Amino acid sequence: MNQAQASVAAPSEATPETLKAVVIGREQDAIEAVRAALSAQPHDCELIHASDPANVVSPEQVGAIALYGLVCPAETDSARRALALLRNLADDAPILLFVTAEAGLDALQAVAEGAWDLCPLDDASTLNRRVAQAMEIGHSRLARHDLGQRLVHAQRRLDVLLSQGEDARASLIDGRIVDASPAFARLLGLADVADANGLDLLDAVAEHERGRVEEAIAQVAREHTDTSMVFDLATREGRRQPVRALFQPGVDEPGGRQRVSAVFQASDQGRAPIANAPQRPLHDGRMALHKVLAHTDARSPERVPGLIFVATDEISTLQDRMGLAQSDLVLQELGLFLLENLRGEDRVFRFGAGEYVLLVERHSSREIAESAERLHQMLSEEIFGDERHSATLSASVAHIPLVAGGVHGADQRLRMVMDAAYDLRAEGGNACRACESPEPEHADPEADAQQWVPRLQQALARDRFSLAYQSITSLAGDSQPYFDCLLRYVDDRGALVRPGEFLGAAEQAGLMPEIDRWVARRAIAVIDQQRAKDAHITLFVKLSAATLSNADAFVAALREAVRERAIPRHQLILSLREDDVRAQTHAARALARTLDEDGFRVALTHYGSTPKAIQVLDNLPAAFIKLAPDFARQVLGGNEDGQLGAIIANARERQIPLIAEQIEDANSMARLWQAGVNYVQGHFIQEPDTEALAHTENRLR
Repeated sequence: MNQAQASVAAPSEATPETLKAVVIGREQDAIEAVRAALSAQPHDCELIHASDPANVVSPEQVGAIALYGLVCPAETDSARRALALLRNLADDAPILLFVTAEAGLDALQAVAEGAWDLCPLDDASTLNRRVAQAMEIGHSRLARHDLGQRLVHAQRRLDVLLSQGEDARASLIDGRIVDASPAFARLLGLADVADANGLDLLDAVAEHERGRVEEAIAQVAREHTDTSMVFDLATREGRRQPVRALFQPGVDEPGGRQRVSAVFQASDQGRAPIANAPQRPLHDGRMALHKVLAHTDARSPERVPGLIFVATDEISTLQDRMGLAQSDLVLQELGLFLLENLRGEDRVFRFGAGEYVLLVERHSSREIAESAERLHQMLSEEIFGDERHSATLSASVAHIPLVAGGVHGADQRLRMVMDAAYDLRAEGGNACRACESPEPEHADPEADAQQWVPRLQQALARDRFSLAYQSITSLAGDSQPYFDCLLRYVDDRGALVRPGEFLGAAEQAGLMPEIDRWVARRAIAVIDQQRAKDAHITLFVKLSAATLSNADAFVAALREAVRERAIPRHQLILSLREDDVRAQTHAARALARTLDEDGFRVALTHYGSTPKAIQVLDNLPAAFIKLAPDFARQVLGGNEDGQLGAIIANARERQIPLIAEQIEDANSMARLWQAGVNYVQGHFIQEPDTEALAHTENRLR
């Protein structure tokens, strides 16, 4: 009989094979009953006990959590809050609710709140049976996840190896080419595999053959069987190239997208190719980049091109530890990793072992720097290789924007960015640095702002803005969907630009009141469209300081919008920054009073940013308060000061819900709930998503 652990073990003490059951409860008798039930299970199991939901460990801390359990509190609201926290942690792991006669939830309520099942503690037979069923489900879930990870990893390694060979190979995901080999690119008449990746294969097939090829690929994906056929490719030079193709099923991608592997062989309608026929040499990455750089001046005026050079650190150490063959595989995987993390029309060029240049396009030099820093961070967290031979890599990363000046200026900057990365590596590596230009930059911030003004005016006239939506999640189980509306500018290629790039120009040009009116009208239309689908959402819309000075025009536009679309007005919440309210107290108070009389609600954001924050509520009652990000960090750091405590106590007294922003992990949610915060939002909860209400957005255009 296996023995469950008697206390919470440090994460490092648990072996990978040991399953964990996380159980929350204060009653020691109840914990002992669960411990006995776990001891009777066939799988090794470690009991991790927490007396408080706020102290629950996450899967990232200990791994292999097969089961979550909660000794149900007698108070219904407490039980619901605890279950809500577990739901956010558990993913699809089963949650058992252990109950006594005084439990605050019955079976139907427990399942509705997210529990897998309700389990009585006073019936040992039923308790053992329920725990056994839940553990088996949890064990199977973890096994499936592990198998899926290993299959995807194996397929990824295989694709990297095959794409470097001389065979004409490629993979297809939903019909589009990925992981093309150089030989396959040459078969299409392309000089670079980057030109082949992303193409729809059917576009490269002779028109009269497309239906037959499409059906063959669909059959492979649908029936998971191999098929071979001969057909004509239409090359870029306009000639037809007969090929024999073998299509095979691959490992499906996340989200259910289907991968098909393909091997192509030049064919003369079935005749075997000539043995040892000479092949055109693979283009060097430097040559390919040189050709692309020659055309950088002709790119979109809304985008800034830039170079990011990635130089892997300590390659010789890697080769000594893993051997040449295995280390080469790891470095090839690095190339695939970079390809997988490209954006839009970014391109990557291999310069040498573990050295790559990325040619990127962003909306500003600052975005290029952010991309380089994010890439450096992600690379340091990635594990390359397989279960037998794995390695983490560090790299020296340098970046630089490109300026007008044709290929000569671009070549000069390429040398500069490479030298900067090599210098970083000589200094110890594992760092990211902006490359300083030797010649003075002639960037003029005012000129840049002036370039934005006509774009923004055109966007207002032609509806070239869009909204992204970030959910605001209740820590107390409130099922009402809340979303924060985040503005995006749509550039000439359809890419989304974050407001940090253009709001400064909009403020200088006096366009913020008009932009605020656009956002409010769009939010009202989205609420109305969602209501027609029986989805009753609530949206937060930020208002700028300039709108406080132009409140009459905003209120008039708002009233006109709700006359056209009769939404429940409480579903639109207008947000004002605390420092704007303090700077324009009378205007803010008048606007808030008018909005309240019209049935809308008001929220205060960045609350606590001034020493006299509590006095603001005396002048402007709010339906919600969003804490200044510094306050959330104080709670998470365990160093709350008196001002924060007073703010939370005052909000509770006035019964105003508190929202914390920029939340990045599950443990933060538990601590914030314990401190008295009611709602959270952040990238851990949900990335800002333009697709969240995408169908509505599209219909409104």
